[in-house]
Amino acid sequence: MATPNQPLSKLHARGAKKGSEWGTAVALAAGDEIKLLGNSGLQPPTYPLVPAKESNTPFVKVSHLGLQEPVEISPKAIMRYDNGRLNTLLAMILGTAGVPTKVSTTNAYKHVFQWADDIAGLFVTWVEERAGKIYEVPSAKVYKTEFSFEEGELKITLSLRGDTCKDDSSVNTATQIDAITIPASALGTEITFKQAVVKMNAEADGDVSSETALVLEDFSMVFERPLEGGKHVAGSDTIIEPQVEGVDGHEAVSVKLAFPRMISSNAAFFATYKAGTTQKMLIEFTGALIEETYYYTLSFYYPRLKIKFPNFDAEEIVKAGLELVAEEAASTPTGMDYARPYIEITNTETADYLA
Repeated sequence: MATPNQPLSKLHARGAKKGSEWGTAVALAAGDEIKLLGNSGLQPPTYPLVPAKESNTPFVKVSHLGLQEPVEISPKAIMRYDNGRLNTLLAMILGTAGVPTKVSTTNAYKHVFQWADDIAGLFVTWVEERAGKIYEVPSAKVYKTEFSFEEGELKITLSLRGDTCKDDSSVNTATQIDAITIPASALGTEITFKQAVVKMNAEADGDVSSETALVLEDFSMVFERPLEGGKHVAGSDTIIEPQVEGVDGHEAVSVKLAFPRMISSNAAFFATYKAGTTQKMLIEFTGALIEETYYYTLSFYYPRLKIKFPNFDAEEIVKAGLELVAEEAASTPTGMDYARPYIEITNTETADYLA
């Protein structure tokens, strides 16, 4: 259909596609739609107004637009197993994906996202419809993903930094936006709290998947790459591709656990915290059957975690909580495949998310 003229967000499509050259938009197509919850915060670019404050000028006579500031986007969406371009954005912040492995002779495919040293060259073209307009960010780089629960569903909130926002693109017009879709298998693969299992033990102990699941009333995860604010170069009004600055880890990759009440099993984490004993963790969601004995799954692996803070609130019912931050293990722990945090997804999508 044509670009909606009504100012109703529920009628407006949004989407993203992996780019190849920073500052150059790519055309979206089928499979590139992203279903959002609410507003992404995308706005026209901001130019600081620079007045000429000169001598013998009691009242400013002239001003000009300064260098364009980076565009910030904060989309929020329902997390699904078959998640199309949202999984592309998730893969981008970790940095490494690859062609998925076919599971047996079924229609199930296993994707693995590994934490790379850098994420240079990984960005998307981001597009949103507005009333009678199409907003395009030619290049936007994801630098943070947050996972949390609302109404029993797993939600993902992303943070992206882009070069500019334009409403006169010749690359993504109504023709391209009318063609975008989500994967045909996406709807019905929503990830929920009741599908979750969280297991944790000492880094030096055996396979964490054999542990008894923690009894939690809530938990959340954050993956973040500390990006520079944005650099301008001579001859350009927009920023060059932002680079990661600082050392990854600690505040960048973290987990928060909330226990419904303080009992002996979680009270013991106080002593674990004081001893500095490192942990490892598996957070796994299991959805519907795909085929034979293979199910939709989303698994977060943390080979090494350090307890940052144990919390025991003295409310009417005393609750317990933990904040943990990720570190790189000296060697791959028992039952895991890598020394840094990584994510595994089993679904029916056959392509490399970063291709």
